[in-house]
Amino acid sequence: MFIKNKHLLFDLAISLLLVILTTTAMGANHRNYLLTIVVYFVGFVIAAGYKRVKYWLLVPLLIICWLYLPVGMIYGSPNIGSVASLFDTNKQEAWEFITNLPSDVIPWSVSLFVLIVIFSFKKTSYQLKHDIPLLIAVALLYFSPYHHFFVRGYKSVTDYFVQEQALEAAFSHKVNVDIEQVSPKYQNYVLVIGESMRRDYMSLYGYPTQTTPYLDKANGLFVNGYISTAPNTTTSLPRTLSLSQGLTFEPNINLINLANSAGFKTYWLSNQGKMGRYDTPISKFAILSNETHFLKNGSFNGSINYQDSDLLPVFKQALSEKTPEHKLIVVHLMGSHAKFCRRIKRDQFNLKDKQLSCYLSTYREFDQLMKNMVGILNNSHQSYSLLYFSDHGLSDSHSKGQPVYLVHGPDHKSNYEVPFFILSSDSHEHKLLNKPVSAYHFLSLFSDWTGITSKKVTPLSIDQINDKNIKVFNYTKMVNFNDLAPDPAVKISS
Repeated sequence: MFIKNKHLLFDLAISLLLVILTTTAMGANHRNYLLTIVVYFVGFVIAAGYKRVKYWLLVPLLIICWLYLPVGMIYGSPNIGSVASLFDTNKQEAWEFITNLPSDVIPWSVSLFVLIVIFSFKKTSYQLKHDIPLLIAVALLYFSPYHHFFVRGYKSVTDYFVQEQALEAAFSHKVNVDIEQVSPKYQNYVLVIGESMRRDYMSLYGYPTQTTPYLDKANGLFVNGYISTAPNTTTSLPRTLSLSQGLTFEPNINLINLANSAGFKTYWLSNQGKMGRYDTPISKFAILSNETHFLKNGSFNGSINYQDSDLLPVFKQALSEKTPEHKLIVVHLMGSHAKFCRRIKRDQFNLKDKQLSCYLSTYREFDQLMKNMVGILNNSHQSYSLLYFSDHGLSDSHSKGQPVYLVHGPDHKSNYEVPFFILSSDSHEHKLLNKPVSAYHFLSLFSDWTGITSKKVTPLSIDQINDKNIKVFNYTKMVNFNDLAPDPAVKISS
C-alpha cells in the first residue's frame, strides 16, 4: 500500500508541476489563477488515468505548450501580433529570436521538457475505465487554459489572414483618391520610418545620457506626445500609413496612393526584408511606389545583416535623380530591432548590461544617420522636409536584478510612446512641442505636410489636432492609452 501511494503521490506531483508550467507556457493571465489551476489539475489527473487519452491528447498538448513557452512567457497568449511575426519573419529573424531569449526562460523550458519526458515514459500508477470520469475530465479540460489558448490562437490566425486578404484586394486594382488640390511647399519630401524606438531613451526628450547629440540641437519641430497606433510593426504601420478607424483600416487609401495620384515621384528604400511571395504587409505598400529598393530582397539575401547606413548611397542616388516632379522618398529603417547588437557597428556605451548598451548605441547610430541624411539633403541645394516617426516602442520584461530585456507588448505606455519630428530646409529653431498626438491622424498629417488635398483624407496640421483620450489597438481591441501601465526608462551614469 505504501509503495502504491508513493507512486500515486509522484504522479500527482508530476501532474501538478506540468499544470503550473503549461499554464505559464500558454501565457495565461487569468484573474482567478488558483481556481484555474485547480480545475485544470483535476481534469488533467483524471485524463491521465486513461492510457489512450494520455498519449493521444495530453502528451501532444504538452508538446505544443513546450514549443510555445518562449513566446508565451515573453508575449503572452496568442494574438495577431505574434501570429504576424510568425508568418512574416525570415530565417535570420527567427534565429535572432531564439538566440535572444532571456536567460530566465531557459530553466522553465528545460524543466517542462524533462517533465514531459517523465510523464510520457512512466506508466500512470492508476488506471480508469468508466466513461463518467472521462466526461468529467473532458469538461474540466475544456474550461482549462487550453480553451483560451486555442480560441485565441484560432482567432489570431483568422484575423491575420483576413487582414492579408484585405491588403491583397485593396492593392489588386487602381484606387481613385479624388485629389482636389496639390500645393507642395518643398521639392523633396523624405519620410523616415523607424523601428522599435522608445521616446524616453532619447536625450532629445530628456534622457539623462546623451543618446541623440545631433538631434538635441537640430532645428526642427519635435513632438513629445506622439502615440503609435499599435505595439508591433505588422499591426501598427498598416493603421498608420492608411486610413484607419482603429480596429480596421482601408489599405487602398494610403500615403503612396495619395502621393502617386498627386503627381509625386515616389521611392521606397528599405533595410527590412521583402520576402518573395510571403511579402510582409508593409512591402505591399512599398511596391506601390514608382521605384523600390530593398537591401534584403528575398530569403537568401534576407540572411545578410545590413546596417541602416547602407541605405545612404541609395538615398543619395534617388535624391539626385533629375525629375520635374516633386519627390516622396520613404526610408524604412531596421533601427532598434532586436537583436540590438547586430544593428550597430560598435558598442558606444560599453555597459555591463550588454543589451541596454547596444540598444542605446542604436540611438547614437540613428542620430548620426539623421545628421548624414540632412547633410545629403543640404548638399542637393533643393528645398526639403524630412519627417520621422517610429512604428512602435518596446517594454522591459526583465526580472528584478536581471539585465534589461526590451520586447514587444501591448500593456505598457512605452510600447506606444515614440518619437516624431520634422526637419526642413527652412527650419530656423529647435522647437519641442509637448502635445498628445495619435498616430491615427498620420495620413491627415501627411496630407497637410505634402500639400495634398483629397476628398478621402482631411488635411490636419499638428496645431489643429486636439487629442484628449487617445486609444490604441492592443492586438485584440481598442484601449485607453492613459489606462496602460508605466514602464520608466532605465537610467545609466554618463
